Amino acid sequence: MQAAACAFHAQREALGVCVACRSRVCAECTTKVEGINYCVRCLAQRARSEAEPDTARRVSSSPARSAASAIVWAVVLWLVLWGLLQIALPEAA
Repeated sequence: MQAAACAFHAQREALGVCVACRSRVCAECTTKVEGINYCVRCLAQRARSEAEPDTARRVSSSPARSAASAIVWAVVLWLVLWGLLQIALPEAA
């Protein structure tokens, strides 16, 4: 029975499997991150994705969103002031 070869070095025996792409890799081509094997290619891709800003968490600063926010704050402020006026100057019954 022949040992499995590394996906990047055909002459070397594979010692692990990359969890991302399932490639068999030798000791030189594998890196453990938090106990999980990654090949050189997938580790580089993971590093690039972690370095890029996450657009899903970034807050949009579009003019429409800013205008809507300003309107909401104006309504809240008006309601608070109206409530304070009702407390300070109650109408005579």
